[in-house]
Formats: sequence, C-alpha cells, structure tokens
Amino acid sequence: MKFLLLPLFVSSALALDLPQGGTDVRGEAALQASASATAGKVESLEIGKRITITKADPAKAYSAQFTAPVFPEIAKKERVLAIIKARVVGTEASGEVEAKLQLRGAPYTSFGPTIGVGILREWTEQPVVFVAEDAVPADKAAVVLLCGHKEQSIEVESIRVLKYPATMDVALFPKAKLIPRTYAGREPDAPWRKAALERIEQHRKKDLAMIVKDADGQPLAETKVKLSLKRHAFGFGSAVVAKRFSSASEDDRRYREIVEKLFSIVVFENDLKDGNWAPDFDEGRKAKRNAEIDTAFQWLSERHIDVRGHYLMQVATPFNLHDIKDNAEIRQRTLDSVKERMAFVKDRVIEWDVINHPIAWGGADMLNKRPGLETLDREVFTLARSLTKLPFFINEDQVFRPGPQCDDTFTYIEKLNADGFKVAGLGNQAHFHESYLPSPEHLLAVTDQFAKIVPHQSITEYDIVTTEDEELAADYTRDVLIAVFSHPAYTSFLLWGFWEGSHWKPEAASWSKDWSIRPRGEVLEEWIGRKWHTEVTLKTDAKGQVSWRGFPGWYEVTAKGQKPALLQPQ
Repeated sequence: MKFLLLPLFVSSALALDLPQGGTDVRGEAALQASASATAGKVESLEIGKRITITKADPAKAYSAQFTAPVFPEIAKKERVLAIIKARVVGTEASGEVEAKLQLRGAPYTSFGPTIGVGILREWTEQPVVFVAEDAVPADKAAVVLLCGHKEQSIEVESIRVLKYPATMDVALFPKAKLIPRTYAGREPDAPWRKAALERIEQHRKKDLAMIVKDADGQPLAETKVKLSLKRHAFGFGSAVVAKRFSSASEDDRRYREIVEKLFSIVVFENDLKDGNWAPDFDEGRKAKRNAEIDTAFQWLSERHIDVRGHYLMQVATPFNLHDIKDNAEIRQRTLDSVKERMAFVKDRVIEWDVINHPIAWGGADMLNKRPGLETLDREVFTLARSLTKLPFFINEDQVFRPGPQCDDTFTYIEKLNADGFKVAGLGNQAHFHESYLPSPEHLLAVTDQFAKIVPHQSITEYDIVTTEDEELAADYTRDVLIAVFSHPAYTSFLLWGFWEGSHWKPEAASWSKDWSIRPRGEVLEEWIGRKWHTEVTLKTDAKGQVSWRGFPGWYEVTAKGQKPALLQPQ
C-alpha cells in the first residue's frame, strides 16, 4: 500500500482540540479486528467493527483485539497520538480497552505502557498518547485495543494515529477518560492482610541475644544499652548502578544515602551482565569498569549490604550478541564470559541468577531457534557449578500472570531438578502494570506452588506502572511487600531501581528526579524503616548479655561512654 504522509491541519469540525504538527501514520489502511473462538465474535459494520466478548479472561485481554497498523518508522521518544472513536453497546454502562503500541507480529514487543481507556455508550473520540520507548520499525507495528478481559460489546468506527516530534510537550495533548483501576484484596480490612501481618510477627521476628563488650573486648556487665535495627537480615533492596558508589556528585551522594538508610541487599542492574564484558573492550574501558564495580562491592561490604549476582546467561539473545550469526561463536563467547565474570566477582555475591528469561515473551531464542545452542543453558549451569558453591536461581518475569511464562517456568525448573541441576530458587521479576494486578492471595498461591520445587524465592525486579494513579501504585507496593515478607519461601524483595534519574521506567521510580519522595517510596520508608523496625533499651546482665525479640539483622548498639558499634546478634 502506498500513501502520502501529510502534516495534519486540525479543523474546527473535529471534536478534539489537537496540537499542530502531527503526521498521519495510518493512511487508508483498514481497521482490523480478531477474537479467539473461545473469547467471542467479530462483526463487520457499515462503518467499523464490533467485537462481542462472551467469555472473558482477565489474564488474556489479547484474546480479542482491534488493530490499527502504522507504517512509517517512529523514532525513539517521538509522541504517538491515537484517536479512538468507539462506543459500548448492549447492557453495559461502560466498556474498557487496553491500548498498546506494539509490533503486530510475534514477539509483540511493546513500545510504551499499556493504557486503560474507558469506552462510553455514546460515540466518543478518546485520545491516547504513547511516548515511544524505542524506535518503532517501519511497517511492523500497530496500535491495538485489547478487550478480551471483560464481557462487553465494543464498536470501533476508526482509530486515527499521528506522530509528533520528541520535543512536543505531552501536556499539550488531550486526555482520555481513564479507567479507575484496583485489585482484589486492597480494602483496609482485607482478611489476607491481617493474616499476613500476624505471620510476620510470628515467623520473621526471632528471640535474639548478644554479649555487649567494651573497646578492650571485655563484657559490659549491668550496663544500660540501646539496640536499634540498622540492617534487616531479610533482603530488602533494589537494583543499583556501580558507578554511583564512586562518584562525588550530589545526586550520587543522595543515591548512596538511600541505599545505606533503607536496603540490606542490592543487585547490579547491568554491570555484571555479559554485555558489559565484551571481549573487544579496550584495556582502559575494562579498567574503568572493574574499578567502579570493585569500589561498589567494597562500599556495600563495609555496610553489610549483600549483593545478588545478575546474570550469567540470558536465553532471550542479549543485545551484545544480536549481530553474531555464528552460533559456535555465541556459545564460546557465552562460556568465556561466564568464566571471566565469575573469576572477577569471586565470593562477593550471595547467589547468582544463573539463567535469565528461560521462557521470556516468546523470544527465548538462544535455546530454540539457534542450532547448536539447544543445551547451552545446561553447559552454563555445569560450568558455573564447577566454579562456585553459591545458590543458583532461575530468573523470569510474569510468573504471577496465568499463562506460559508461569507454567513453562515451573516445567523448566522441574526438568532441571530432575536432570540433576539443583535449582536453589526462583527469581520472580514481578514487573507489574495496572492493566493486570493479581490479588495478593493469588501471589501467595503461586508462591506456594513454586515452593514445591525450589527451597527459596525472591522478588528480584519489582516495579509497577500506573496511569496517573500513584495511590494505586503505593497501595499495591505495600500489599506485595506484606505478602512477600509474610511467606517463609522468600529471602528477598528488590525493586528494579528506585530513583527517576536512574530507572528503566522513570514513571515507576520511588523518588523523583529532584529527590522528592513519591507515595510508593513513602511505603518503603514506612514499612521497612519504621513498622518493621526493632529498637529497645535494655540492661546487660552480669555477663554483659542482653536478650530481646525482634527482627534479625545488624544492630547499632550504643552504651554509655562507648562508641556505637554495628553488631549481629545470635
């Protein structure tokens, strides 16, 4: 199909007041509609399409969708405005679609967040704005409206799509009627939360004791001491960037301040991935990388903050291997990189994500689309086990969503265990979007299921994206945190970044670029820093010992006339 792309000149006849400077990226391509046989049916109208959902599946909104192909390339950060003219028919007072800018073929990669849009009973033009998170290839993408998650009948007359320069202020675009989101179990008196908090009191707190000594190592008998939890034994933490632990900038000072104040575990976001260890790096770049990581390890060790190792191999081909066509070369580079990184790290991590994204999003191609690499994951597992006795985790996303990534991850771990590859834990990435927020009870049920095949679990990359609903993000963060801490299978809960200035999804950060705290950050400070905190003042006995019940970890111990010491009780 050939068509001419012309600048949009908005006329007064349009219902919406659109900013100038947009370019049509749809042309005259027909609107498409589809639904699986089990979800519902599609009908063609005189103008547009209708989809009627007869069997909804909240986890499979994609089972029915309208598709509006877009054709020109869209550059990273360009603004994409979709104008949806639609209505809901039948008995429903309103409908709902989930709008996405994505590839229109497998692996259906998204180029922006999913946005919930309300569909009214009267014909209404609803605007949806995407900021392209990556370059959108020409003739490969579409704006899609997913609607299989709810029993409803939606008619769409048209979807116009315009692109605008990356410099366009998003605030200039008209706003759609957003769907208020929530999740089961959010109510203040939810029974699951009461039970979870009781479990935390019973099972996360311990009977603790220590002998307090003076500077000469002699027990301080009959002495009043104050003990304040400084660092949890449980791993509350975040992904971090190594270079921020050696920089003198004010931003990095604030960055370190939050890490030291709140976290007991971290994971390097990209520093230990194979893409940061390419064999063609010059000596200067290698030296700089190694120095930054060494400094970060030292800083964290001095403060008793653990580090997770992430990752040894990714099954969805990582960016640094995309252009290599020789599979034998990929295999050798992967194995060499594993050896190099493990030799450098040694025992400075407490565990490794040995395999990352074994299932992925239909794109786990290293094992199923590259001849000669079908068992590379097992080669990596065997090699790594010969080099360390540390626990090995399998790390995957969307495990809490019903479907292949949950089911196939379970099967994958089961098969590894059966074949003698001992998997110590499941790393559950837990990247959430408001379009699908499973209940805390569902999270606990999935955790129970995986506890049958692995001794430990970790939330390794938590974040949540909402559309202008920070209260929802804060509430869900609180409840996921409570659910996880209440379950004995979990050893840690890590955010995938905490500061907007260093976050893969800036809108999901807990602190804004100017370091003002967002409600979800306040949740972290309230629960990790205050509610789950132990502070007691006691008197030592004749042997200098004190005993108390509290959360295990590192305690700051202060006695009169003595310098405060950081100690770990037994």
